[in-house]
Amino acid sequence: MVAPFDRIRPLLAPWGRLQPQPASDWQGPFPLPTIVEAFYREVGPWGETWHASVGPVGLAINAGGNPVDVPPLHKLWARQDGYAWSRNPDNPIPGWPAHWLVIAQEGANPFILDRNDGSVWFDMAGRGNFNDPSRFADDLPTALGAIATVANALAALGDDALDDTYELKASSRAQVAYVLAAFTGSEATAQGMLQAWRWYL
Repeated sequence: MVAPFDRIRPLLAPWGRLQPQPASDWQGPFPLPTIVEAFYREVGPWGETWHASVGPVGLAINAGGNPVDVPPLHKLWARQDGYAWSRNPDNPIPGWPAHWLVIAQEGANPFILDRNDGSVWFDMAGRGNFNDPSRFADDLPTALGAIATVANALAALGDDALDDTYELKASSRAQVAYVLAAFTGSEATAQGMLQAWRWYL
């Protein structure tokens, strides 16, 4: 399912400033994928600027645990450090497929765009060379919309989402899965996404 960007924008809006960003902000060595260009042009994760020397920080989507960070376009290529290359692009990391592009991070765990078919995958840090990802979504708009949907559902639950030991309540997980199923149009798809993401597993 391809979720239109006009549907994605309001889902992401609570998590940081949005503003259109031109493809010329891309600093990578290969052409910016069309879907990524459209995302930054039509949605534009920019975030807040806390320090002038750092610039905009992008979106920080609090979906439980570490936030999912989505950088502004001019910082996207730099976010490949530690995945595609180490310290600088002249030091490629063996085993990282050239058609992979990290488009968001949950801590050190990457959400990866497969530039060959447009699908989005999730992998856990500390599992070797990130060569065992799980398919998260068929396309970028669905992936980012789903992440925001989960975060917004969790935010709506507030403190009631967790029990007295700060564990996610079964009822909270069920509510999040219900809202995600409404977004994706399929309960099975929603459950598959949460499983691929290892969300509260």
